[in-house]
Amino acid sequence: MKKLTIGAALAASVLLLAGCGESDPGGSSSDDGADDVTQQAIDLMNEGDVVSETGESEVTVDAVDNNFKPEYIEIKKGTKVNFVNDGRNVHNVLPVAEDAFTEIPADDFDPGDEGAVTFDEVGDFPYYCSLHGTPTKGMIGGIRVVE
Repeated sequence: MKKLTIGAALAASVLLLAGCGESDPGGSSSDDGADDVTQQAIDLMNEGDVVSETGESEVTVDAVDNNFKPEYIEIKKGTKVNFVNDGRNVHNVLPVAEDAFTEIPADDFDPGDEGAVTFDEVGDFPYYCSLHGTPTKGMIGGIRVVE
């Protein structure tokens, strides 16, 4: 009986600790809330060349055969980002942090297709094409949203 009580207490402690972290909408978070892959993707964005588009209400990011151009952008909250497939291959646009924004699936992103996402929350939103990369390598990009 004593073993069962200790086991139950341990299980309850694990559940309580699992709910303790907080993160902002894009997956950039306080040190205790980000998963490793999301944090790695944000770190890559911090090391990259972030193009400021904060003066625009609409911005275009091109998917061009294994690259997003520009790769990293900074926009103001409420900005619409148009993803345009200007390449020869099918692509997709997936947020690294699950449900950070609405993904653009490959079925909807053939060459010549467009998809749009409006970013209404402040945060870092790394993304990638799963057909030509992983969350931290290959066809990756990111959007930093500021006030």
